[in-house]
Amino acid sequence: MLILCLGSEYFHQSLQQMGHSVLIPPHQEGYPVDKIFNSLQDRPDLVIFTDHLGVHVFPEGLTNVYGIPKIYYAVDTPINYWWQIHYAHLFDYTFTDQKPLAQTLTSMGLKSSWLPVGVDTKSYLPSSNENPGQVYDFGFVGSLDPARRLKRTRLVETLSNRFTIKTAGSHQEGWVNPQESSQIYRQSRLALNESLFSGVTTRMLEAMASGSVLFTEKAGGDLGELFKAGEDFAWFEPAEVIDVANSWLGDDKRRRRAAKRSLEKVTAAHDISHRAETLINTIRRVHYGHAQVDCEGWDREGRAMFLTSLRWPQEGGKNRMIRAEVLLEKAYNSDRISPNGLFMLGHIKRMRHNLSKGAEYLSAAFELGEPRGALGMAILKLGEGDLVESRRWFNLFTQSQDCPELSKDTLPFELVKMLAKRLVEIGEEVTPGFSRMKHDPTVWNAFEFYQSAFSGKPDDLEVGIALSELLMKHGAAAEAMEIAQKALEYHPENERLGEVFTLAGRASYLTVN
Repeated sequence: MLILCLGSEYFHQSLQQMGHSVLIPPHQEGYPVDKIFNSLQDRPDLVIFTDHLGVHVFPEGLTNVYGIPKIYYAVDTPINYWWQIHYAHLFDYTFTDQKPLAQTLTSMGLKSSWLPVGVDTKSYLPSSNENPGQVYDFGFVGSLDPARRLKRTRLVETLSNRFTIKTAGSHQEGWVNPQESSQIYRQSRLALNESLFSGVTTRMLEAMASGSVLFTEKAGGDLGELFKAGEDFAWFEPAEVIDVANSWLGDDKRRRRAAKRSLEKVTAAHDISHRAETLINTIRRVHYGHAQVDCEGWDREGRAMFLTSLRWPQEGGKNRMIRAEVLLEKAYNSDRISPNGLFMLGHIKRMRHNLSKGAEYLSAAFELGEPRGALGMAILKLGEGDLVESRRWFNLFTQSQDCPELSKDTLPFELVKMLAKRLVEIGEEVTPGFSRMKHDPTVWNAFEFYQSAFSGKPDDLEVGIALSELLMKHGAAAEAMEIAQKALEYHPENERLGEVFTLAGRASYLTVN
């Protein structure tokens, strides 16, 4: 097949080794796919877009590509699903690196399946003359910046107090190549893994491909469907990490068996080439033409571009916001825009100082069922100095008549709490992996409003409980513990805060003995 590969180069080599011809267009933000098609002598048989783990670029014109299957491989889905669910609508089939998003897309009527990450196993295998010896109890490769990975940093510190551990790849050191990381793993009796989210990740497979024994958190996910816990790898929960470590470190034969089993399995079935084969074999059975095109696709693509401009503002976020504006306006003019798209378009217009259009779209979004349209209108009117109208819109958003009186350019503390509560009610709780605090409050979630309230009044019991429990609910145990600890300084006898502090401290390795 002749395959046009967009985004990451993840599948390029494997597809070529399978005998396919791979076309790689210029990797620039907004490069026009339809124009690339028009310049080709031979029409591609397939389009594959793979999310990038480095600089993110998105092509333009996917909705103009007809008659060819369009395939999407969505990665890091636990922290990116909130924009990927829109982008997936532009494709005939979506593979996801974690199972939950595939299930969500299927429930939305899209064709999707789970395709776990793979690794280039050849890059991690030991050379024939290598004999590094196991001089460390643990080896870990990855970021250890406490400002970004607090729980991970605590885990490494906990183990370092009792065992020898070799680390590499901190924020200051930068990326570690496969040869270096695989050698660290082989020099270690156990290869440590802590992930931002549950599920199969490349570090797990890299450790196995290096011939080491994976020692990973039992954080859920689907690793147990591919490998057998206790035989192929070791996993642990925070409360038992020391006991499990001692058990595995004290059993050389068990480690040798596990290392051999996992190496055989990962090389036999979990190379990137195996994932490419699965992809091609799956799509041979797919009937293309499912992807949304033209006016319906403009709405979905516009929403995805808007959200990715929030996610990565430093990567051409302003230009991507303009792309979103153009796409959403085209959907609006075709009477195919969603209430959510209207909300985004109204926010863009307001940010670009077209207040009349911003108000038109935001109010229409609210009337059509998007609650945050009212939040956008309230903040727009507050910026104009119309405090009466602003308060009316805040009342509409919070479904209350008790919003406090306003003053220009500020939100009263009690109102901030009300906004946070309402966002929880409508399901806009937190965006995994990053904070929207640097953006306009119109696009904040409950987390940012609670965070703002807590920064202003850390002694407020309601906010302390709500923020710590929200963080705990979404897997940010280390951050939840810090909030609970600070709130307990003002309310030392509060049982709910005490419970969060205890659970979060254990889950983030602070109270592991």
